[in-house]
Amino acid sequence: MASAKEVRAALDKDELDYGALARELSEDALPQLQELVAEDDPRVASKAAYLAALIGGTSSDEILATAAHSRHDVVRVSAAAALSTLPAGRGKRVAELLLADPDAGVRARAMRSAVQLDDSELTRSVEEMARQDDDPAVRNLATRLTEDS
Repeated sequence: MASAKEVRAALDKDELDYGALARELSEDALPQLQELVAEDDPRVASKAAYLAALIGGTSSDEILATAAHSRHDVVRVSAAAALSTLPAGRGKRVAELLLADPDAGVRARAMRSAVQLDDSELTRSVEEMARQDDDPAVRNLATRLTEDS
């Protein structure tokens, strides 16, 4: 099992092959990824969150929940982008949280992933955002996404 230091080193590159890294580290690395997401290093935390979702182990959605509570919008955007990579039936709670995020960019990315999760409640949330979101760009995106689904 890789240490947190080894996982950090693997993530500390400009370009990553997330698929290969997910296969290499496997579910054994989820505790270390949780630790990295919880740290206050947005560059590493955002990569760790995305990788955890690709690994898709039993705690991957909890790691995304930690990322969704980050004070850094880049980490929350990464969590939102990763939602659609989770195994079927997982991620709804995190999606709901990110759809209500104060940052319009996070909400927009969360909407793109939420509609891919094929959950009627999340789709209704995006439809509601098309009518009532504070940001006109988010409303327009929500409208386009719900019309396409």
